[in-house]
Amino acid sequence: MTHHDSQLLTAAEAAHYLGLKVSTIRSLTYRRELPVVRPTGKRAVRYRLTELEALLRARSHPARTTKEVA
Repeated sequence: MTHHDSQLLTAAEAAHYLGLKVSTIRSLTYRRELPVVRPTGKRAVRYRLTELEALLRARSHPARTTKEVA
């Protein structure tokens, strides 16, 4: 695991990186669409940079429609 793989960001840093509002990051977290790390095992929440990059990749690809599949 490289340093880049293990880099953890706060909600504010994650929001800035993704170009989203902190409330959106919290909503994605609540809906379990964005995995979190709890470094202290308590309320503190951090986001892995690699997970944020994966979210960016997933959202940058258009969703396949039923017309494309057929």
